[in-house]
Amino acid sequence: MKYFIILFFIALTGTANAQYNFYYGNLHSHTDYSDGNKDALTTGVADPAGSFAYAKNSYHIDFWGISEHNHFSSTNNPGMLLPKYSQGLTQADQANQNGSFVAMYGMEWGTISEGGHVLTYGSPSLIGWETISGSPNYNIFCAKGDYPSYWNILNAMTNTFSTLAHPQPGDYGNLMNGAPFSPAADMNIAGSAIRSGGAFSTTNNYTDPPATLYEDQFMLSLAKGYHVGPAIDHDNHYTTFGRTNKGRTVVLARSLHRDSIIAAFRQRRFYASDDWNTQVNFNVNGNLMGTVNTTLLNSSLNVSVTDIDPTDVVSNIKIYYGIPGSGALPTLLGSNSGSGTFAFTHSTNNNDKFYYYAKITQNDGDIIWTAPVWIQRQSTVSPVTLLTSFNAYPDNKNIMVDWTAGNLAGLGSIDLEYSVNNISFSTLAVFPPQNTSGIGSSYYHYTHVSPPPNLYYYRLKFIKTDNTFSYSDTVSARLSQDLPVITIFPNPATEKISFIYTGLKDSKAVLNIYNSDGRLSRSKEIFISQNENTYSVDLAGLPTGLYFLTVQQPDLRIIDTKFIKN
Repeated sequence: MKYFIILFFIALTGTANAQYNFYYGNLHSHTDYSDGNKDALTTGVADPAGSFAYAKNSYHIDFWGISEHNHFSSTNNPGMLLPKYSQGLTQADQANQNGSFVAMYGMEWGTISEGGHVLTYGSPSLIGWETISGSPNYNIFCAKGDYPSYWNILNAMTNTFSTLAHPQPGDYGNLMNGAPFSPAADMNIAGSAIRSGGAFSTTNNYTDPPATLYEDQFMLSLAKGYHVGPAIDHDNHYTTFGRTNKGRTVVLARSLHRDSIIAAFRQRRFYASDDWNTQVNFNVNGNLMGTVNTTLLNSSLNVSVTDIDPTDVVSNIKIYYGIPGSGALPTLLGSNSGSGTFAFTHSTNNNDKFYYYAKITQNDGDIIWTAPVWIQRQSTVSPVTLLTSFNAYPDNKNIMVDWTAGNLAGLGSIDLEYSVNNISFSTLAVFPPQNTSGIGSSYYHYTHVSPPPNLYYYRLKFIKTDNTFSYSDTVSARLSQDLPVITIFPNPATEKISFIYTGLKDSKAVLNIYNSDGRLSRSKEIFISQNENTYSVDLAGLPTGLYFLTVQQPDLRIIDTKFIKN
């Protein structure tokens, strides 16, 4: 039977807290420039250029990192010679297509036998220790296993970041398990693999189970005081880029540009997901995952999870917390079940320092871990007020803002300010203090009427009668845009699939169809207008089965849905 399907689109690389998009990828893979592409004779893919092209044609791969072993060995890791590193950087530049696909080239530094592997990106120079035939096989020397010197070398560069690959107890100079806390390491390490592998899998149809778990080392790094987010790595040594399993590292970035992706990693705005298209928003008092900040209030935690797959529903959401640098592992703070959203308030005291992260489990067993938020409650409150609550939340097409405050003696006014970028603020309303006796508390409420859809930040400016002033914490609320409707027909399809879509703006776009193995089957350039658009794609030659259809504008995937070919 043929029928029409009308559905709302979900922009899987769409808006994350309005100014950020979700981008999916992997940082750990190898080509035959070190010890990867072991099947090159049969696949014809050997160098970084071919490997980037392969990864780009995998479902839900927006960025791809190739991290070659930094050294040459005739037995374990043959291949990396000094000229190849610069060649790999050049091929990454050539493969990089800002707006549609980000290609990054770096190194996997170190050895497993002497301290563990570190993935590093942003270095224009190969860092190593070998001499081959009397010549150095490096641009910058760093002795094997000398991780303290390695962090200092990287920190002397600009725009580098590292993640810890398949970390083991005792790795990196016993960084997590016995050595003193290293500020130099903390400055450069942005992430730690919470899953890695399978390194030598030859699977290319996403049927591998979730990779090996390294959650204990992630938790140890947080307990030690390091500011790291969780990553999922594939560590490909065969031509399987993006296709061994559905695990992804998901980045919240402003655009699908290499500098934006690197900035997101350096600021720890990413999470690890066993599922290849799940969106997660996590914030504490309006601070996104990865943020280090202070607060005057209790910690208000919010988690929201969305997924286009109707079977990928949330089983439970758990919030973990701990004290950075305490040495104590994070513990469960709160949880819920059967809902894709969770809000929780943690009552804290002055001078308290905590980190919080979310762990989400779906009904099929897939797990998503967010980067933490690190929060310190300030030891003193505002000199002019005791702010006991401050909230912002959407209500239909409006945003409601309310707060409760006391101890208003000497206060002249309270200015409610707002911003769309959390940098430049404008006054929205001015309130006279309701109670200046210093006894009791007062409740305030304001309705921000019908602002354009966006993420809005709010803060309070307390102005004393002598014109001195202080600011509150910032809170945020998102007003979502009404989603356009897509009509896809027929479904199941036989000869062609068509869809009707009303665009939000005029733009070029790319329509891609992937088979159930996540492999690109059809690609077509189209133009999306603000008016109603109708497009058809020929399905001749495609085998029967399930397919994914995506439409991507520059920096943004606007349609992501499924259909069946009969």
